[in-house]
Amino acid sequence: MRASYCLGLLLTVLLGACGGRQSIVLVPDPDGRVGRAEVITAGGKRLLDKSGDMTQVRSRILQPSAVSTAQAGYLAERFGEALAIEPPAPEKFVLYFETGTTVLKPPSHEVVNQIVAASQRRKAISIAISGHTDTAGSVQLNDDLARQRADFVHQLLTLRGAEFKRISVSSHGKGNPAVPTADGVAEPRNRRAEITVY
Repeated sequence: MRASYCLGLLLTVLLGACGGRQSIVLVPDPDGRVGRAEVITAGGKRLLDKSGDMTQVRSRILQPSAVSTAQAGYLAERFGEALAIEPPAPEKFVLYFETGTTVLKPPSHEVVNQIVAASQRRKAISIAISGHTDTAGSVQLNDDLARQRADFVHQLLTLRGAEFKRISVSSHGKGNPAVPTADGVAEPRNRRAEITVY
């Protein structure tokens, strides 16, 4: 049995010993989004695309059971322990910069304090920092500036007392704009660093 999925969380429980029955349930991600999952065996496949969709697999050669809806009581009974240890959803923050610089815009200074507080409150395992620019200027200039912004945020958080076991820093330059624009547009909402605290 294999399951392919996108933007969803699957809960699986194996009932019985070898050759037992597996129940597969699609539940929302921590942010509430529900994706899709396809449960496939040699005998066929079933698509799960709504919250609570469930199928059972009795054998690798038989088709999964017809899709049904898992009730809340069933989820609590079968998956309560797994759900209880599910880590909290990551917290996301955005810092904005002055044009062509690593100077934070004034409202972003308070956001830095929120990031540090979140890291301490959560006893954060890791943080991801991605630097971005608008589309004004050359690709190389923007790649370098985005990296400088991400590195600046890394240093700033460390100086303010944020502690992380793992830090990843990436530069997106003009790529992945918050507000899509034509090339050469100085869009302030794209001059940013995105920070995710896990």
